[in-house]
Amino acid sequence: MLLPVAVADIRRVELVRVGNSREWDEWDAVPGETLGSVVGADAAAIAGLVAGLPDGESMRCFSPAYALKAHGAEGVLVEIAFCFRCHNALVVVPGGGRPGLVAFEPDSPAGRALLARFKAVDRTTPTPA
Repeated sequence: MLLPVAVADIRRVELVRVGNSREWDEWDAVPGETLGSVVGADAAAIAGLVAGLPDGESMRCFSPAYALKAHGAEGVLVEIAFCFRCHNALVVVPGGGRPGLVAFEPDSPAGRALLARFKAVDRTTPTPA
């Protein structure tokens, strides 16, 4: 399960471009640059996309480009880094021990919509002419 918290508990979502500063299996938090932050219905919509991602077949590269940080009333609830090439996501729960990879289907409607949300706020992503 990619979203280990209830969608209703999420108040704000940060969209992040991941910076690979060290090995992912050592991350206590996902490193990177915040591209944007959404609240309310937009945060719930993004959380709903993540909750709706179907399981996928894991590949091997895990070089995530994007992540999200879901915040609740008391702080960060969960951070998830997504590699849309190898179909893996890294779920980091504060105080939850060492993270592991979970396979998801990036070509699903929810996967395509989630990637589109990331690209919409990433000014470094080339836009087609």
